[in-house]
Amino acid sequence: MDTIRPGQMLGAYRIISQVGQGGMATVYKAYQPSMDRNVAIKVLPRQLAESPEFVTRFQQEARIIARLEHPHILPVFDYGESDGVTYFIMRYLEAGTLKSKMEAGRPLSLNEIDRLFTQLAEALGYAHSHGVIHRDLKPANALVDEQGNLFLTDFGIAKLLESASPRLTQTDAIMGTPAYISPEQARAQTVDQRSDIYSLGVILYEMVTGRVPFTADTPLAVILMHVSDPLPLPSILKPDIPEPIERVILKALAKEPNDRYANATELLAAWKRALEDANTVRRAPEKILPPVSLASSARTSAPAPKAVAASGRPTGWIIGCVIGVCLLLSIAGIVVFASRSQFLSFLNPNTATPLPPTQTLTPIPPTETPIPTAVPTSISDVLLKDDFSSKDWGTLNETDDVVEYDGEALRMKIFKKNWFVWSTPNGKTYENIHTEVTATNNDGEATTAFGIMCYQQETASDYYYLAMTPAGEYTIAIAEGDKSDVFLTNNDQWAKSDLIKKNASSYRVGADCSNGTLTLYVDGQSIDSVSDSTYANGGVGAFAWSGENVSSADVTFDDFTITSLK
Repeated sequence: MDTIRPGQMLGAYRIISQVGQGGMATVYKAYQPSMDRNVAIKVLPRQLAESPEFVTRFQQEARIIARLEHPHILPVFDYGESDGVTYFIMRYLEAGTLKSKMEAGRPLSLNEIDRLFTQLAEALGYAHSHGVIHRDLKPANALVDEQGNLFLTDFGIAKLLESASPRLTQTDAIMGTPAYISPEQARAQTVDQRSDIYSLGVILYEMVTGRVPFTADTPLAVILMHVSDPLPLPSILKPDIPEPIERVILKALAKEPNDRYANATELLAAWKRALEDANTVRRAPEKILPPVSLASSARTSAPAPKAVAASGRPTGWIIGCVIGVCLLLSIAGIVVFASRSQFLSFLNPNTATPLPPTQTLTPIPPTETPIPTAVPTSISDVLLKDDFSSKDWGTLNETDDVVEYDGEALRMKIFKKNWFVWSTPNGKTYENIHTEVTATNNDGEATTAFGIMCYQQETASDYYYLAMTPAGEYTIAIAEGDKSDVFLTNNDQWAKSDLIKKNASSYRVGADCSNGTLTLYVDGQSIDSVSDSTYANGGVGAFAWSGENVSSADVTFDDFTITSLK
């Protein structure tokens, strides 16, 4: 069998299609008739089967790998040899990889890092406890499904290839992947689980900073840098990294194995302590005054007991922007806010402010579930229908935030904790309106907030906003200049609704702003409604908002409409 083609049988499995190829193996999707299921077949290089010694070694290693049963290890169902081809049979999983999640070159949020790193470290620790060293640990070997579950794969294949033949031992495959290789593996020395700890440390470094520690023009140059070059400090690439987290990364990436964590369990425990320490030393969230962006003035939300200067932007800069620049650029507006502390407080169990936590902690105090309504109050004329093809909205490109057109959509990206950014399409004043927009949460964070703002006043820091998160939380709030924002729903706290589908791929967010009544809709369902007559008309826009423990947010908006209400 010189080539493997769709429709062919490989042992008891019918090939459907090739789904991946790398230096070590080729992966196919196949059908297993006896179990009526699809499987993944990882086929090793053909020349390996020519060696009887390799076939024997392959069978031994395959039995060991197949015994690994862990929630975050992709299971191996079977293995075999057919017509000179050796292969593993594994669960077929519709999923991306950890590599694809990090390809944007931006750091992941601490929440997402913690979730994925915990799964990865636990899977690796389990394998180590069964005497299995991975030897090629990298983001491409960690699958991540739509629910955010991670599955580690490709155990033992590097070891098989290293022992296969002198010809193969000269390839990158047997050496591991240069960007993630340990110094002792690069020297072709005997390795143990501490080699995997180093590779795991590289992955953690990349999650936190957005890049791997060593890059060069050739793979060999990268390998030599792991052996002899000093490690670039993570804080150089990401100055706001908490010191306890940086210390964990530095120890995991020590050049000498004896200086690293002894095992994955020890590394994971140190990571958890560092997160806790980072949260402990962080100032408890308080009410924050507004910073502003280049295009308009702004304010923060989140009612909290005290008021302090905004984090991230000095107060003097804020005043200068309001007086000198912001008012000149408010027609196609875009704005950033810092530290909406109530949003973050309910995310952070260590805060001193008693606010309702998210779904991962104590449940938010129950509220009445609103009766669903399929449509808002009677709709009349269409005032604005924007698919973002006309490029009328405000845009921004700064260190902490980017608002840009992504094809025929508007994308807001935030690279800072507790940061709020919005944009508007024009300088028109609207009243008695229903507004809708389709929002896609690209970062997968259940605590990223987004929604619609309405009745924005000429000062640009006075308006209503209607927010939701993929975790099912929501609020309808009012911003009034330098005052603390007031959540008009749920006794000035975040509320939760079962009508908001958890972690959906996108949401159709709607808002009624009419005759002293504000109503939030999600996917055609009325979530909540409040009465407030502070503002009777004003501008309209969309916003995205990151949390205190979430150092990034990424939301795309499309199909924005404004219709008048009778």
